Amino acid sequence: MKHPLLLFLMVVGLLLVSCKSEDDLPLETAGIDQDEDNTTAKLDESYVYQLPVVFHVLYQDASDKSQYVDANRLKEILQNVNDLWKGNIYGESENMGVHFVLAKQDEAGKTMPIPGVEYIKYEGTYPIDAYDFMKQKSNLKYIWDPNEYINVMVYNFKEEEKSGLLLGISHMPLTIKSDSALAGLETTEYRKIPKNRLSYAPCTSINSSLHNGKSIINTQSTRYTLADKGKKGYEYSSADVNVTLAHELGHYLGLHHVFAEEKNDKGYTSIDDCQDTDYCEDTPSYNILEYNKMLTQYIKQKKQNHEQVQMKDVAKRINCSNESFLSENYMDYAISYSFRFTPDQKKRVRNVLYYSPLIPGPKKNGANGVPPATRASADNGKPYDLPITIVK
Repeated sequence: MKHPLLLFLMVVGLLLVSCKSEDDLPLETAGIDQDEDNTTAKLDESYVYQLPVVFHVLYQDASDKSQYVDANRLKEILQNVNDLWKGNIYGESENMGVHFVLAKQDEAGKTMPIPGVEYIKYEGTYPIDAYDFMKQKSNLKYIWDPNEYINVMVYNFKEEEKSGLLLGISHMPLTIKSDSALAGLETTEYRKIPKNRLSYAPCTSINSSLHNGKSIINTQSTRYTLADKGKKGYEYSSADVNVTLAHELGHYLGLHHVFAEEKNDKGYTSIDDCQDTDYCEDTPSYNILEYNKMLTQYIKQKKQNHEQVQMKDVAKRINCSNESFLSENYMDYAISYSFRFTPDQKKRVRNVLYYSPLIPGPKKNGANGVPPATRASADNGKPYDLPITIVK
């Protein structure tokens, strides 16, 4: 999730909401089933997935609170993300049927001293190049089995040379070659992918740096702490960390950006065109490059005239039919009301939860089950040749 630097701003009072281990023994062998793999419940839209989350906080200076992020703050963020994914709290939205829970036990079945949070002294170059981190096989040592946990890495991102502030980055899931294969995802023939067969570390990364003296991890809109959840108005932040994590988890569970983009060898890039590229018919698409030009000009004009930026103006988009609409979807970025998932987006996420490997939770197709011994012996235990898709 990336923002132009000029968007690291606050719009005050404008928003009215109408709006275990390397041997890869399954955790169940230790009597643990945190993600309910073995449930006998019917897997349909009424089933609420319990997805264990572990925040891996990578730091070098424990006295720097932007590096050694407070565990209570991470707990607050995850609770806010659950509210966002539940829907109909901040505006009309689908309930995604997902509850992210702080992991209580580690890969070996030991009770975690701090639920869902571990601190790791990072020995490499710091701040960390986020895109490079997501590609490296060596970083498998930092994550836990992605078949059992969602791994969220928290660290200071190295600033990119181009103007922009990268708030988060994520891997996209895989889809198994079958009748249930999901359009827009890379395919694999493997139903079960043990951790020791990976050549990269599937995860989401969140930026915890200071930016202009402000902590990104502590930046959020005020709606979360208001009794009415901001229905009468609240202070808005375009770098809201809760929205960032909700957005990145959307990518991790199969969602694309709602604006027009195309795939390349580095993931996805915005295109100077208006096409529907997110495989969801109920999410209006738009040309984000045109929007950014408009936004730059709008803010420049407001400053020259000493006028206040209006949320309704900066949240406005123009769709591919040249009609205006307000940005409300979590899978947008820049300036958005950020309270909506749509029915088509829910269908995509449910497909990933039902069928994709390397995603916690019970499956309809046996994914994440025990891999065939014949295959394990035939390939001499080498890492599987898997496609990697990284989305900023």
